[in-house]
Amino acid sequence: MKITQNQNLNTNSVAINASNLVKEFGDLFAVDDVSFKINQGEIVGILGPNGAGKTTTIRLLTGVFQLEKNAKIEIFGKDITKNPRKYKKKFGIVPEISNAFSDYSVWQNLKFSGGIYGISKEKVETRSKILLTQFNLIEKIYSKTKTLSKGLKQRLNFCLALLHEPPILILDEPTGGLDPLSVKLMRTQILQLKKEGKTILITTHDMREAQNICDRILIMNRGKIIADENPNTLREQFKSTSTILFKIAGDIPVEQEHFLLDMFSITKEKNGYYLFSSYNTLKDISTLYNVSKERNIKISDLKVRETSLEEVFLHLIKEDVFVKKEDEKND
Repeated sequence: MKITQNQNLNTNSVAINASNLVKEFGDLFAVDDVSFKINQGEIVGILGPNGAGKTTTIRLLTGVFQLEKNAKIEIFGKDITKNPRKYKKKFGIVPEISNAFSDYSVWQNLKFSGGIYGISKEKVETRSKILLTQFNLIEKIYSKTKTLSKGLKQRLNFCLALLHEPPILILDEPTGGLDPLSVKLMRTQILQLKKEGKTILITTHDMREAQNICDRILIMNRGKIIADENPNTLREQFKSTSTILFKIAGDIPVEQEHFLLDMFSITKEKNGYYLFSSYNTLKDISTLYNVSKERNIKISDLKVRETSLEEVFLHLIKEDVFVKKEDEKND
């Protein structure tokens, strides 16, 4: 099942229009006929498990990988398929790992980046001061990059990406592994950039981040988009489901735990809770208790909660894997 919103988009408002993106590595389709549109001023998140095709999709968009077969990319209505590198100035890219020169100071990195984009020295100085102030990095202007913390390096990445004033920002796990203060600053700045009219494509594993800042999310699995929807609307579509959480009193043999995990497609959280999605809460709770009693497993602290975006994500991924297995059986 693929969940897709009704996209009757005005062509003039479309910042990115990607069609039939494909990338093969040997026999593996890392990206398998992916198409999507992103409106100007929208924040769109790409979610998916490791190996789903998120990073490869971004590399196709930005010209790192050559487009294959019938793939087509339009940026603000202009076909860039034949020469995607020519349009790189339209993008500001914040990688997950800093690409700044570690032995350069913050200022030297900005000056070097400005030279690549052909920006005058005067404008580099003006833009740098604005951006460094905006990201609370002005006091580190003459510090070498290698002396900065991960959070400060990521702030520098944002400054480098925004220096040439691109209309589109592509952020790869921008808040991954950062301290709470840096995360808050990044999210505030991302929302401010949206207000300024920037179009933002963001990959993230943080469901709360996707819920709070994204206008739409694309969920990818096995190289395909399996959902394209507003996060709140997506949760609303799964309102008929609930999440059952429980703990097990005492120790449980490994084979018994595996039996439960397999039977209910259960996920185990770090806090010791087991959880699974349910379409029929009373029936599933009854079944859980009956099976547990038969196998001498004592259930404790059982509760039911509304399905979160993370649980919708897990449900869709599991369903997609199930469909794949069924397809393989029928082949």
